[in-house]
Amino acid sequence: MVNNNDITTVSNSSPIINLSKTSCLFLFEKIFKKVFIPVAVYNELVVKGSEKEFSDDIISLIESKVLIITEVKDKPLVKALNKDLDLGESEAIVLALEKKAELILLDEIEAREMASIYNLNKTGFIGVLVKAKKMNLITSVKKHLDLAIEKGFWINESLYNKILSHLSDWV
Repeated sequence: MVNNNDITTVSNSSPIINLSKTSCLFLFEKIFKKVFIPVAVYNELVVKGSEKEFSDDIISLIESKVLIITEVKDKPLVKALNKDLDLGESEAIVLALEKKAELILLDEIEAREMASIYNLNKTGFIGVLVKAKKMNLITSVKKHLDLAIEKGFWINESLYNKILSHLSDWV
């Protein structure tokens, strides 16, 4: 089995924001060691999000080289994807393609569908929590998921129930 520390990972902003809201940003270093983020994601998280409660924690991850800001090269593909996705999602998908990433972190359905078109292996905030639980880095997926929901994370009720019913299989 491949250790996630050894794989190239790219992230969009929403998994980072949701992990921050649940005090789980430490999982990036513990699970992935380093995660590439495109400039648009950096701008969304730090430049536009400078007044947000989580921006200092994200800056700390950047300074410690856990989050690595990377410029995408294929601007025409970003522009094409940006017709259907936001700029951060578009750049994250393009960066994952350019880096030949083994994993991309995305939460939004449309972005995940687009990543599938390009055969990118994807997970999101919930997948990171499940992996963290399997690695005994957190004690409860439900606790962090419920906290994220309290703070604005949206999840389909049937998916939420499916996750909770399968948690014992995933730990």
